[in-house]
Amino acid sequence: MTESSQVLIVGAGPVGLVTGIELLRRGVPVRVIDRSERPNPHSKAIALWPRGIEALARFGAADELHRRGVVLRAQNYHSQGERVARLAFGGMRRTRYPYALSIPQQETEAVLRETFRGLGGTIEFGTSLTSFTQDGVGVSAELETVRGRATARFGWVVGCDGSHSRVREVLGVPFRGSSYPQRFLLADGRVRTSLAHDEVHYFMSAAGVLVVVGLPGGMYRTFVSAAPDLAVDDPRDAVQRAASERCPVPIELIGEQRTGVFRVHAKVVDRLRVGRVLLAGDAAHIHSPAGGQGLNTGIEDAASLAWRLAGVCEGRWGDEALARWEEERLRVARAVVSDTDLQTRLWMMSGWRARARDAALGIAGRSGVLNRVVVPRQAQLSFAHPGPRQQAGHLRTGMRLPDVPLDGEHGRWLREELASPTPLLLLFPGTGRRRRNVEGVADIFRRSYEGIRVTVISDPNHLGHSLLGLNRPCAVLVRPDGTIDALSDPFRDELHLTVRDLIGQSVPAR
Repeated sequence: MTESSQVLIVGAGPVGLVTGIELLRRGVPVRVIDRSERPNPHSKAIALWPRGIEALARFGAADELHRRGVVLRAQNYHSQGERVARLAFGGMRRTRYPYALSIPQQETEAVLRETFRGLGGTIEFGTSLTSFTQDGVGVSAELETVRGRATARFGWVVGCDGSHSRVREVLGVPFRGSSYPQRFLLADGRVRTSLAHDEVHYFMSAAGVLVVVGLPGGMYRTFVSAAPDLAVDDPRDAVQRAASERCPVPIELIGEQRTGVFRVHAKVVDRLRVGRVLLAGDAAHIHSPAGGQGLNTGIEDAASLAWRLAGVCEGRWGDEALARWEEERLRVARAVVSDTDLQTRLWMMSGWRARARDAALGIAGRSGVLNRVVVPRQAQLSFAHPGPRQQAGHLRTGMRLPDVPLDGEHGRWLREELASPTPLLLLFPGTGRRRRNVEGVADIFRRSYEGIRVTVISDPNHLGHSLLGLNRPCAVLVRPDGTIDALSDPFRDELHLTVRDLIGQSVPAR
């Protein structure tokens, strides 16, 4: 690495911190700045879904996040005081985290800061990016602190600086979309209610929506919509009045509450990259909080970017790697904005549309469609990137590597193999008469290539094979972000070409 390979990360929220962690794990020097004088003290985004938890588990943060959070087991939809549907999260398949984790954003950031600093990273609070220029080999950025302004040179800049992104503004990238007419109010604090603390509750009515979600420490988030012209002198009182009106069971806010009044927008940038400057997280896409998608999508932006950017910094790939990242993440962002917009509009329906919505939710709930289709989509477990399709059992290229137990006695899970920051080649020997010895194949790949981890799946009871639908020998090539890149017969020569392509042609053979 040269000094010009250093990456400037603008924004020390979850997206910026995950980007920094994943780059440091790969030996790429980073500098993280944030215009705020101190760490974020607010709860903001509170939901981590399985795919987001899995991304943070890859560098060891999951246990501490669980210690600070509370597990949410289900999601309930009520209309006009009656429950019309229930989504049980426990039905999510092929993940060890079949639930949502409720944890205030400041706690998530605290865990990520500790991880980042443990890797040698430092965060420069009170440092703003004012402008930058770029050329073919780097970016000259003007930074401002209380001591004045200075110019520094970087190989790349990643804008993780939120919906009011200065990086996006300087780039001149359009942020297209619209705003909802309603205002939204929230209160975080103690609540006296019989509503289950480990579930999410939606109450839809002609007056608007009420959402109640459990928070750690026995607290709740109470979230309501309000008319655009509603005068809000006391947000706590406004939330209490709306909650009492819309909830069919008693609900009382107790003591001090952290409150907020805000508008909700649905916007996506036209592009995520201009030359050596990239955008991720809320700097690139914002949407309704419906379904708690924003934080998870931003974390995946960062995890998907970092390993590619590291490869570009090392000279293993060219622009095509970042072009593919941009294409993938824009598609995800647009899908998330569309999904959350649909859910938000469902909240606000009235008259015959509300009755049709309630009937459809009831049918979908009773038939199991909500649990089979909607829950995995909301958790982003069912999402797969487009491209040439290869399939083996329940696996297909472009999808996330499922997490399945390999040995019930010792509690080993397949995705534990993803702890390494390098690409992963998993070799499944197969089962029964189709089982073959793949140790020789593993030895060849270990001797031939640097920059890839090769693992033969030890699955004595065939539990993992069975859950993945694999009975023949199978090679599964997995990207560092947990996405399946290729599926192949382990004994085919084409597998070598695929591995070389993923790890970079310039990596020397041993």
